[in-house]
Amino acid sequence: MPFALNFFHDQTTAGGASAQPLPAAHRMIYVRHGQVMVNGTTLNAGEAIYCGELLTLQGGADWSQVWRWELALPNAAPLLLEGTGVLTHLKMSRVVTSLAMLDGTQWLFRLDRITTTAGRIADRHQHPGPGIRCLLEGAFNVQSIEASRDLMPGDAWWETGPDTVIAWGSRQMHARFLRGMILPVEWEGKVTGAWLSGEVAQPRPGNWKLLTDKIISV
Repeated sequence: MPFALNFFHDQTTAGGASAQPLPAAHRMIYVRHGQVMVNGTTLNAGEAIYCGELLTLQGGADWSQVWRWELALPNAAPLLLEGTGVLTHLKMSRVVTSLAMLDGTQWLFRLDRITTTAGRIADRHQHPGPGIRCLLEGAFNVQSIEASRDLMPGDAWWETGPDTVIAWGSRQMHARFLRGMILPVEWEGKVTGAWLSGEVAQPRPGNWKLLTDKIISV
């Protein structure tokens, strides 16, 4: 069955709360700023969880922002939070075409963080699965089947996995971004990336941080 990967920016004010829970779905949640309660569990800025149940969200700071990656059917309406002091924006939606996500199969739903040094150019490479990235810090450029230039914090882009990618940031400062990805389960706990130069992908110290790896059934 085809699936889409949807990426949302959710905002809450202090005391703001979802009026009704969102339906259960495979979703990754990252607190970009502030503090929120997800189904009653407090999460602070920089923390992430997988949530497969009904979802309620409540603000715990003056202003908070949550980044949410979610698997859904391509023809399903986007799941937007409603309520006082909450606001949702569907930042990006892409249909997964590079993986055969058949009923009952298992996949790895991952959220990780990449940091690149100032001036670094990531040469031609591929990944074993697709995903939506979003920039945390710095500036970034990506050339693949979709070109994304002059990205700034909060901007998102799509990588299919098998399509070759070249990426670079600025020469003045590092770039840092999150990746919500769908991968074959054998990649659990492992850094992805196949360099077409033949170089073996190795996480550089401080370059890769795994936030959440969750094996899911679709």
